[in-house]
Amino acid sequence: MMSEKQHLKKVVEQYRKNTPKSSKLFDETTGLLPGGIGGSAPSFDPYPMFIKKGDGSKLLDVDGNEYVDFNLCWGVLFVGHRHPKLMKGLQDQLEYGTMFGLPHAETLEAAKELARRFPVIDTVRFVNSGSEATSYAIRLARRYAQKDKIIKIEGAYHGIADSLHISKRPSLELAGPESQPNSVPYGKGITENTIKNTLVAPFNNIGVIEKLVNDNPNEIAAVIVEPVMMNSGVIPPQDGYLRTLRKITEDSDIVLIFDEVKTGVKIAPGGATEYFGVTPDLVSLAKAIGGGLPLGACGGKKEIMAEIDKEGLFGTFSANPLSIRACKITLTDILTDSKYDKVERLGKTLLSGYQDIIEDNQLGAIVQGINATGGILFTEDPVNNYRSWTKVNKAKTHEYWLAMVNEGVIPMAYGAEEEWLISVQHSEDDIQKHLEAFKEVALHL
Repeated sequence: MMSEKQHLKKVVEQYRKNTPKSSKLFDETTGLLPGGIGGSAPSFDPYPMFIKKGDGSKLLDVDGNEYVDFNLCWGVLFVGHRHPKLMKGLQDQLEYGTMFGLPHAETLEAAKELARRFPVIDTVRFVNSGSEATSYAIRLARRYAQKDKIIKIEGAYHGIADSLHISKRPSLELAGPESQPNSVPYGKGITENTIKNTLVAPFNNIGVIEKLVNDNPNEIAAVIVEPVMMNSGVIPPQDGYLRTLRKITEDSDIVLIFDEVKTGVKIAPGGATEYFGVTPDLVSLAKAIGGGLPLGACGGKKEIMAEIDKEGLFGTFSANPLSIRACKITLTDILTDSKYDKVERLGKTLLSGYQDIIEDNQLGAIVQGINATGGILFTEDPVNNYRSWTKVNKAKTHEYWLAMVNEGVIPMAYGAEEEWLISVQHSEDDIQKHLEAFKEVALHL
């Protein structure tokens, strides 16, 4: 039987054999583009596939390899690739223009649909990305509360704003005790004052939140949380966690922000807010709401959102006609109740299929997910927060991912911290192909 090292070598050799044009392109781009990519995601060894076309649930690379895609641009493509309704709608909009620099009526229609799905949204501001949406939320909360400090979750990623780029991936040595985590900047360039004003708590740990609130009376403007943590695999909240967090923030006049960039309109029509029945004060959205075009949104209670007009927060490309057209079509014509029923059914099939294969092969792994999202974590211990996620075998995840790609399936976004997504264009056959590929790969893991 092959050793783990020998198997990985064989997997990499097969990958190289399948993707020679991607290898050549990567070599050419590395000198001009940092990491050999345009900026959308980190690269990986030996090099990423270069994609030529997406269609439905599939991707075609420059070497002619077809993959069933469960990455879907890190959750952006819940509608799948080149959805016919989107293609027609965008072609129609191109006849009228791509940018106006003045208001257009379809923005109102898209905003109304978001407000229908998320009752917390009295007012909404469209932006271009998740990073902008969370940055807006933090700025608005601080203006409204007239306080400087915020609490974020250890290991959570909320975009690249300095105050949110704290304790994204801290080493356990620097992170300090779980009962009192340190605020660890993610790389250099973040000021000491910014670090001081961002307090950190582990996910699913209400005790630390309570202590931070008590130790910093009348100093905390906001708590920002992914209601389902999705940057350490998929980690659902424990029973009562979100409701207790809501009560603590209400009792202490702290703005509660749900970062629903990854969960919004995916795990339910109204995201995690609907799924768990807990209403924040502000919600940040992006990814799936744009149907594949760059779009984000920050919305919430009118008294907090009123700070936008006082601040004059806007962006040149925000609410551009193409992105807004894609949003309206996505939310009203594509993501219908029947489609949510479909992806929930497919999601359960994929999760249960993985669980069966893990048990049959006695793999040191667990699988976690909700509806359309999920993923495998190569650890036998429960994963309830970032610190438990650090036990995941990253090398094994790399081997699994490349081996699955060799089988014609992109099983999830690359990396042990990532997850899969099922789109409305995936079929039962796609799910079975995914499971058949995992059956073959699992024999050698």
